[in-house]
Amino acid sequence: MAYFNTADATFSQSRNTQDSTPTGMAWNNDGSKMYEVGFNLAKIYEYDVSTAYDIDTATFSKSIATQDNGPAGMAWNGDGSKMYEVGNSSDKIYEYDVSTPYDIATATYSQSINTQDSTPQGITWNGDGSKMYEIGWGSIKIYEYDVSTPYDIATATFSKSIASQVYGPTGMAWNGDGSKMYEMGNVLDKIYEYNVSTPYDIDTAVFSQSVSTQDSAPTGMAWNGDGSKMYEIGNNSAKIYEYDVTPAVTASPIAHILQMI
Repeated sequence: MAYFNTADATFSQSRNTQDSTPTGMAWNNDGSKMYEVGFNLAKIYEYDVSTAYDIDTATFSKSIATQDNGPAGMAWNGDGSKMYEVGNSSDKIYEYDVSTPYDIATATYSQSINTQDSTPQGITWNGDGSKMYEIGWGSIKIYEYDVSTPYDIATATFSKSIASQVYGPTGMAWNGDGSKMYEMGNVLDKIYEYNVSTPYDIDTAVFSQSVSTQDSAPTGMAWNGDGSKMYEIGNNSAKIYEYDVTPAVTASPIAHILQMI
C-alpha cells in the first residue's frame, strides 16, 4: 500500500506548542525526538517522544536560542550531525555542527549563506544531501540548490525555481523517494501535493491535489518515516496536529470474484 497521500490523511490529535508563534517543526530519524521552531522567543525546542511519532507522548526537554531573530523553519541532515535553521529577519540559512546526534544542546553554529527569497519560510533536503530547497513568501517560489559537498551549505549553488501554488507559502516537504513534493500555504490554509516525475527535480513537479489544514494559519509540516502519519504546525492556535494516513484498500481480482459468488 502506498502512503504519503494527503487525500488519505485523517486528523487524529493535537497538542499545544511551547512557543506562542510556532513557525516550523521536524523529527529525528526514528521518531523518538520532535522539534519545534518558535518565532516569538526565537528558539528551537526539543521534545522526547516515548512512543515513536506519537505527539501525545511528546515531553518538552530543552531549548536553544536561534541565530536569527525571526526563525521560520529548520531541518536535519541524514544522521543528526548537522542542523539547519532558516531565518527571515536576516534572510539566511544557518548550519550547525551537532556533536551528539539530534541533541540540540550540542549544536554549535558553523556557517550561513544568503537565501534567494527576501522572506524565506522553510528549507528541506533531498535524501543524500546533494540538493537543498527553500520556500519563499516574498516571491512565492520554491528554490532548488545543487550541493557539491553533501549537506555543506557553503557548497550550495542556486539552480532553479518554480512558482508555488498559492500566495503565502510557509513550508514544504518531500516523501521518502522524491516522487512527491508538498507545499503548505497559510492564505487558503491548504497542503498542496505534487507528483514529481524525476525524483527531487522541482522542474518536473506537477500539482495533483490539495487538502485543507486544521489551523487557519499553518506554518510548517512533516511526515513520519513511512508516510503513515502527517504533521502540521499552526501559528493561529499554537498547536501541532497529527494525521493518520490510511491508503484505500483495493480488492484483488480474486477477492472481487469471491464477492460476486
